[in-house]
Parts: sequence; C-alpha cells; structure tokens
Amino acid sequence: MVNKVIFIGRLGKNAEVKTAQNNKEYVVFSLATSESWKNEKGDYENRTEWHRVYAWSNLSSFAKTLQKGQLITLEGKIKYREVSEEVEGVTFKHSIAEIHATSMKRLSKVEVAEDPADGASDDDGAAQTEPEIISPTKRQK
Repeated sequence: MVNKVIFIGRLGKNAEVKTAQNNKEYVVFSLATSESWKNEKGDYENRTEWHRVYAWSNLSSFAKTLQKGQLITLEGKIKYREVSEEVEGVTFKHSIAEIHATSMKRLSKVEVAEDPADGASDDDGAAQTEPEIISPTKRQK
C-alpha cells in the first residue's frame, strides 16, 4: 500500500516557521492547486483547492525560504488529524487533511537575491538552470 501525493501549485502566503512540543522546528504553508474543465454548456469552469502543507527536518530549512505566489512542486503523504469543535453547546468531531512533504522543488524564482537555495550567488548573480530538489534524506553539509 502506498500513501503518496504529488502537487504543483502556488503558495497562498509566506511559509510560517513553528516549533513542535518536542522543540523541533517545522514549517507550515498553504498551497493552491487548480483545475479547469468544460461543462455541459461548453463553458470552462475553474476550481482552486487549498492544501495545508507541513515540512519537517531538513525540508523545513528549504521551506522557510518560500514566498507567497511562488510556484513549487512537492511530494508527500496525506495525514488526517481528528479535531473537536463546540458550536452552540454541541460538540462536532471531524478530520482535517494535512500534507506532510517528503520532497520539494522550487519552480519559480525567489524575489530575495540572497537566497542561496535558489541558485543566486555573490559572484555573478546567475541563477541555476535546474531547481534543486530537497528531501529529508539529503544531508546538510
């Protein structure tokens, strides 16, 4: 059995750095994906879906450099978290779907020139031709 998703989408806002209860850093961001189709009348319709993405370990270093509007691709797993909410004295239980990233690739440039992960350098400012894939198994040097 496999639990694997692949997304190509844009960030809805800058990635947010957080700290878990075990003092490990992680990053959370919203990713928008969209699809379009022709309806029965022949008109095009569009739908945008928003996905909450979590990046842990080595991926958090890369993910915190991501900016609103940036196009990325990622692979990950879907995890569900049970939550309870009380509305007017009635408790409702429901599941929230979360995407836990296992690898990411930047597909559009970062606005900040000092971001070394995007291929900018102090020497000539040239961008790398192929975006770098970051995964938890890649060790930082």
